[in-house]
Amino acid sequence: METQEVLTKCIRKDVWGLISFSAKTTLFLSVFCLLLFSSISVEAADNENCLMCHKYRQIGRIDEEGKKRSYYVDENIYANTTHRNVPCRDCHTYITKLPHDPITEEVNCANECHIKPPFSKENFSHKKIIEVYNNSVHGIKKEDAPELKSAKPHCKYCHLNPIFTRVQEERIAFDKTLSRCLNCHEQKGVTQAYKHITHRLRHKTSRSPKEIVNLCSKNCHQEVDLMKTLKVSHESLEAVETYSQSVHGKSVALGSQDAADCISCHATNAIHDIYKKDDKKSSVHAENRTETCRQCHTNVGDQFANIDVHSKLDPEKKPVLYYMNTGLTFVFYGSVLGLVGLMLIETVGRRRDGIKWQIRRGTTWRGISKIKTDIKKILNK
Repeated sequence: METQEVLTKCIRKDVWGLISFSAKTTLFLSVFCLLLFSSISVEAADNENCLMCHKYRQIGRIDEEGKKRSYYVDENIYANTTHRNVPCRDCHTYITKLPHDPITEEVNCANECHIKPPFSKENFSHKKIIEVYNNSVHGIKKEDAPELKSAKPHCKYCHLNPIFTRVQEERIAFDKTLSRCLNCHEQKGVTQAYKHITHRLRHKTSRSPKEIVNLCSKNCHQEVDLMKTLKVSHESLEAVETYSQSVHGKSVALGSQDAADCISCHATNAIHDIYKKDDKKSSVHAENRTETCRQCHTNVGDQFANIDVHSKLDPEKKPVLYYMNTGLTFVFYGSVLGLVGLMLIETVGRRRDGIKWQIRRGTTWRGISKIKTDIKKILNK
């Protein structure tokens, strides 16, 4: 009887221990899963819980013109964008209460953000860059005609979400890197940051040269009718066409990553400082052109810098260049067609000689030549 009671107590103890172990395991797994999923959840600067409404795909309204405007914000994309750490109301400063009234204002990219970059004492702002842009040829001026104001590119026309742009980084010179950093950061502190950063973008932008050319051409400089309405110069009307015919344009069209695009010549490291060529601040002004060309070319002199990059081969205005280009074109295609003709003649001659054209064991011609056979017979006689 005592033995049976001892066995019963042992069994109960083992069962209770098993249950306790199972409960502990379940609790551990639950906590682990909770931590796992919470770590991969979307983390963004949404302290005011704006995404509580804007996360729904169908949120939006029909405006006064009858167009549907979507206010949907994808949480995952937003959490991986450049602005992921910027609170919503840093850009949408006109919102003073939640839920807010219908939006009637546009976002001003020059607003000061509540974000302090590393080694900086001031909050981040695009104000410095926008001041450069406003002074450039693309900036909207008071004296501009209404059609010119509507045609000029705004911030979001050029700037895409970098999450969709692949960026290739390479190690480049210190002075070029520092000049890019000083567009936004204070000079004091940037040198400290540079000790930790030994590489920077090789090009001025994260886009490829072909993307830059397409961006400047599409809907703007390629539209001749629009350019005529804006009363641009005759050279500007032909800018896209003449660039496409140049060695730079042809190299970019073939996929070159080193050939000059629009930004390479018409802007400095500030990128947004594009001016008319007659403006002394312009990188393509006669006094600055030599330094601009030296970004890519070595041993650049004044004569080299004065070469017309956007030259159109007009037989009346530039007959020497036109006829030289025409002659070289005939020489090139004549050489290619001549080689093709010789190949065809040789192919026909070999077929008549009894040699077959076969790709086999590393050779394309197989068989015994009739002419060589006849010559051997004559020699043997």
